[in-house]
Amino acid sequence: MKRFRLPAALLIIVVLVIIQACSKNSSQNQITPPPPPAGKVLYNVVYGSNKDWQGNTTQLDMDIYFPAGMVAGKKYPLAMQVHAGSFYGGKKEGIATQCQVLADSGFIAVTINYRLGWNHGTNCSGDTASLRLATYRAFQDANAALRFLVSKADEYSIDTSWIFVGGISAGAVTALNISYLTDEIMQEISPETVAQLGGLHNASNTLTNTYTIKGISSIAGALSDSTLISRTANFPTIFFQGDADEVIPVNIGTYLYCPNYNELFGSLCLYRRLTANGQLAVAHILHGSGHENSDTSGYPDSFTMTNTACFYHKLINHQGQTSKIYYDMEYSCQ
Repeated sequence: MKRFRLPAALLIIVVLVIIQACSKNSSQNQITPPPPPAGKVLYNVVYGSNKDWQGNTTQLDMDIYFPAGMVAGKKYPLAMQVHAGSFYGGKKEGIATQCQVLADSGFIAVTINYRLGWNHGTNCSGDTASLRLATYRAFQDANAALRFLVSKADEYSIDTSWIFVGGISAGAVTALNISYLTDEIMQEISPETVAQLGGLHNASNTLTNTYTIKGISSIAGALSDSTLISRTANFPTIFFQGDADEVIPVNIGTYLYCPNYNELFGSLCLYRRLTANGQLAVAHILHGSGHENSDTSGYPDSFTMTNTACFYHKLINHQGQTSKIYYDMEYSCQ
C-alpha cells in the first residue's frame, strides 16, 4: 500500500470529492418510508446554525431515536449516522430506517442535517476549491452535533463513554474524517480553509464539550490519505462496499475513474491499514455491486445496521472479535 501525504489543500479536496455518487442515486432510488418507530423520536432538534456556501445563515437540526422500553436512570450508547448526498444533496430523513434499527438494538440513534452546497459540475468537472470547503463544513457540523449531544447527555440518557459514528458515501467520508482529522492536522494540510471557516471544533455552536469516538461504520466511504491511520490514531471500523463501485474505489483508485483526480483509499485499503496497525476491522464486500445501488453498496439497511449494532455491542462488552473480510450476504456478527 502506498504511504504518502498529499499536498496541503489536496488532502481534503481529494478525499471528499466523492460526491456526484449520491446525487446520481437520489434521482433513481425512492426512499421507502420505514415503519413507525418502536421507541420515542425527537424530530428537528436544533443543534446549531452557521452560514452556508452562499453566505446565508442556516439552522442545523437532528432527529433522535430512542430505544423502546428505556429504563429510568440508565444510560445508552450513542450512534450518530450521517446521510449521503454528494455534499450538495440529501437529508437526515433518508437514513431513518438505519436509525430505527440502531435504536431497536439499544442505541440512542441520531441522524443530522448538515450544510450542503458547492459548484459540483458534472462527471469529471466541478470546482474542487468549492468542494473542499463543502466537505469541511460537513465536518464542522458533525462535530458540533456531537458536542450538542454530549451537552444533553443527562437529558437524553446518553452514555458518553460509548460514542460511535457512521454514514453512507459522503456521510461515511464525514464519519471517517471527524474521527481522524484534528485542528493540528488541518492547520498543517489546509491552513487557508481554517482561516476562512474556523476550526473543526468551534463552529456551528458555542459548546465546548469534548468526546471520544469508539468505533466507525463506513458504508461506501473513503479517505484521501491512508496514513492518517497509524499506531497512535486508529478506530475499530466495520466497512460495507460493493466491489464494482464505479465512484469510490473499493481498494485504491481515482474518483469516478477520472484521470484528473488523485487517489482515494476505499474499504479494502483502509481495512489493511487498520489491521496492519493492530486495530480491529471488519469488511463486507458485495460482489458485482456498484456505488449507485441503493446508496448502500447493495446491502439493505437491515444487513448493514444489524452487523453494525452487533459490532458496536461487542466493543462495549469487551467481547473478542476477529478482523476478517466477509463477502456477499454473510453476516459477520451472530
